[in-house]
Amino acid sequence: MNQAYSSPRRRHSPAKGITALIFGILYAAFLLLHDLLPTRMGIALILESALPWTGIFLALVLLMFLIRFSWLSAIGFLVPALVWTGMFGPALLPNEGSGDPDLTVATHNVGARMPQPTAAAQNIVDRDPDIVTIQELESLSGKIIHKELDSSFEHSQVVDTIGVWSKWPMSQPEEVDLGLQWPRAFATTISTDHGDIRFYAVHMPSVRPGHESMRNAALRRLATTVETDGAEHVVVAGDFNTATTDNNMETLVPPLQDTREEARGGFGFTWPSQFPVTRLDHVLYRGFDATSDEVLERGSSDHRAVLAGLDLK
Repeated sequence: MNQAYSSPRRRHSPAKGITALIFGILYAAFLLLHDLLPTRMGIALILESALPWTGIFLALVLLMFLIRFSWLSAIGFLVPALVWTGMFGPALLPNEGSGDPDLTVATHNVGARMPQPTAAAQNIVDRDPDIVTIQELESLSGKIIHKELDSSFEHSQVVDTIGVWSKWPMSQPEEVDLGLQWPRAFATTISTDHGDIRFYAVHMPSVRPGHESMRNAALRRLATTVETDGAEHVVVAGDFNTATTDNNMETLVPPLQDTREEARGGFGFTWPSQFPVTRLDHVLYRGFDATSDEVLERGSSDHRAVLAGLDLK
């Protein structure tokens, strides 16, 4: 007697896509709780500086979802995708602009061994900013840039390796104590056509993984100084040697705002100049609206310059 053959039915596994779900939830938790990353061996410094780039893990979860298509893998992709988009999506919106700003501010760390200092200075001058702050002026190239800017701006203040050039008169510089043995920040009052603004030029200490305590302490001191400054309009610009995604910047942002975050138009990475992966250079402010934030084309420094537009409130 012939027995009818029936192929075995493919069994549906309720755990299909569980790997994508677990991986996705863990990645979403990492994004939400990155403030808890250990500082030992520079783990927090490295990961938070490149936090937007961790979105590459979304591609991995998406691949898992496509291979193991299920509602579990769908959740595993959607949850971190929503978290990442909520954190970084607004920065990717296009900048709408609003005409000519009340003032434009440029900042650039020109580096110690810039091979084309005159071109670097002219690159900024050609954009016709109202205020420029430069870091690392101690080198020969820095001195050349100093001279070039002096010929383009009527007013300037230089303290050690940091300088500010302005179209408008400035008060005498006031050194900001960052707890270091040498000046790395100063404040001045600039009498603009729109009223007085308090301008802070800063260059935070450099960091290496596992050795960021000096920079963190300097950030806290700067935040305290700015917080106690009673000026209505404040700009803090320069090389902070940290990204806004670094939780140590939370002492400054907020209460200050960041032109790149407010003006949008992309992440605005500035370092290293050949292939920027993080943003170390910032224009922070209080009492303004940010209208634009542009990272200039690569020069011969290891940093790219930032040009920001601000309107007084």
